[in-house]
Amino acid sequence: MSKTLKPAIAYLRVSTLKQGEEGHGFELQMTRIREFARHAGYEVVETFRDAHTGMGEGSVKERPGAIEAIRFSHTHSCPIIVDGLDRFSRNTKRLEELITQGKLTVISAKSGNGASRAVIMGEAARGQREGELISQSTKRALQKLKEQGIQLGNRTNLPEAQAMGATANKAKADKLARALLPDIQTLRQAGKKTAQEIAGGLNELGRRTSRGELWKATNIRRVLARADELMGTQKHQEQAKRYDKNPLWGAF
Repeated sequence: MSKTLKPAIAYLRVSTLKQGEEGHGFELQMTRIREFARHAGYEVVETFRDAHTGMGEGSVKERPGAIEAIRFSHTHSCPIIVDGLDRFSRNTKRLEELITQGKLTVISAKSGNGASRAVIMGEAARGQREGELISQSTKRALQKLKEQGIQLGNRTNLPEAQAMGATANKAKADKLARALLPDIQTLRQAGKKTAQEIAGGLNELGRRTSRGELWKATNIRRVLARADELMGTQKHQEQAKRYDKNPLWGAF
């Protein structure tokens, strides 16, 4: 950590898991946070993220990334920088309680470090109202469709859509497992056998998950299972090639 820069936390949030998987929302938020931190004299020492709604009084408690960000902020006495306050919470009352009680220091990259409380709470109120309006307009649109007798959801093609989704997920898992397979084999040859040991080894090699997070025993197990399946397939194919080269194959 630089001696001339103050430590800070970056917190990122998108509303849906799909947005999180695509990464665009996280990337754009992080771009603004890094730029603000650079000009404001902060160094981002830790980053936390969630794919969860910001609406509701219990929203913060339901987000593991937000909880970890608050805990880290308290432990290390450093502020949390967000792209906009609505990224942390769209609930004005809850956010105001956390800030006024001195339990939380949140800096909005949009408002700046020296923004008055009125500016901060005004932005929070705007974020909450935007969320409410979006929710209301969505409900009205769905209700109107129901009144017109339109059946919501493509029930006819639901099984097909689910199958396509499962295929896409499997392809993504296969791609990740193939990319990590050489490292996994190397780590196993070095004596690392358990999921925890392999996760630690991948982290030491600088490998990260598709979301840019550290590997853990909990998120590496599925990748290891796919890697084992791929290794089994490779062995079978190699064996088949050896048989094909045997002139007596099929004669007995």
